[in-house]
Amino acid sequence: MSVPRRLHQLARLGFRTGRFLVFATYYSAIAVNHRHELYAPTKRVGDATFRSYELVNKHGRDVLLRQLLARCGPGDVVVDVGANTGVYSLAVAAAEPTARVVAFEANPAVCAQLRTNVRRNEFETRVDVRAVGLGDDTGTRRFYRSTYDELGSFAAANASAWEARVRDTVEVPIARLDDLVAAGDVAPPNHLKVDVEGFGYDVLRGAEETLRRHRPVVYFEPHAVDDEERDTDAVAGFLRSLDYRIRTRDGRESAWVCEPESREPDGSTEPTRSNS
Repeated sequence: MSVPRRLHQLARLGFRTGRFLVFATYYSAIAVNHRHELYAPTKRVGDATFRSYELVNKHGRDVLLRQLLARCGPGDVVVDVGANTGVYSLAVAAAEPTARVVAFEANPAVCAQLRTNVRRNEFETRVDVRAVGLGDDTGTRRFYRSTYDELGSFAAANASAWEARVRDTVEVPIARLDDLVAAGDVAPPNHLKVDVEGFGYDVLRGAEETLRRHRPVVYFEPHAVDDEERDTDAVAGFLRSLDYRIRTRDGRESAWVCEPESREPDGSTEPTRSNS
């Protein structure tokens, strides 16, 4: 092996090791901070302000969050799938006090952090937190918890990305959004945000009737599972079959805003939009 190549490999190893130490330390620190509710700095997202036990305003500059806030109006219903510790849910509640958010987070430990942040802002009447994963079936599924809490996933490979590793596994409840909406347990959404570390296609397939009937705007962040095509070609084809336009934002292929055409896919009726 040549000296330059060896130096390059050592530099790359050093970078990865350093990144692991930084991330591992950060996630350990915020776990302690949430558990003991020590320090909740103020976060600003656009004109909205809220407090959370995250130590930095992580995801506060996300292009999808900006797009959601720009479109969210009074009385709108937002379904936040893969809510994590709640930056999207908290920002919506802070920006639009009459909006309602249903936040789904499958990772039990992270969901507890989300509840802590919602309580810290006294948003309990605005943000309905569900310790449930959404998918295309009902029951339970094995969830891989990661040493980087944010990377927890139903796929082991996703939970061990970025030098992380699988911490343990836990069985978590899974539901279909269509079933929850049909039962009246969740109001028909105006906005559907999906960021679930590789299982977005499953979430959307379990929401097909909701997409057909109620026409929410979809904010989607693709993640690969096993192969790159799962959450790009499959999701794109599925949404287009339902008469959605897909637009990437800021040149990012990982930030999709998917807007319905003005009429139902079969051209028969105007879309149903519920602001109740």
